[in-house]
Amino acid sequence: MIALLALAAALAQPPLQPWSALVGHCFAGPAPVEGGIDRHCFESVYGGQHVRDRHVVTVGGKDVYAGETIYSAKGPKVIFTYWNSIGGLGTGEAMIAGHKWSFSGTIHATAASGEQPMTAAWAMVPNGYQVTEGKGPPRLFKRAD
Repeated sequence: MIALLALAAALAQPPLQPWSALVGHCFAGPAPVEGGIDRHCFESVYGGQHVRDRHVVTVGGKDVYAGETIYSAKGPKVIFTYWNSIGGLGTGEAMIAGHKWSFSGTIHATAASGEQPMTAAWAMVPNGYQVTEGKGPPRLFKRAD
């Protein structure tokens, strides 16, 4: 019953409906840090008005970096705000067309770094999603819960 409530909550805002496949699950894949694992866990918040993606990067079993993204509906659009454990902050917009998701915005990776444009693409695959950031190689995230 709780799982059904979480799914219903994830659907509270129609633009967030694509996240319903992720809400309530964790996914793990290779981190941009050599030898690291990046684990993302998705949950609906405030009755499904927003979706939270918390992630932790571990290297050798030790947490080295963490971040959080909040996805929100703004009319028919989905916007996001990201912050991390080293003072970084990013904002932007997510656009979804079928199984392909694209993200664009700006980010400063640390508290001291300058703002940079950012782009990422997700492609939904069975039991996970593939992430491509900028011109980097794709990284596969599989269900890990």
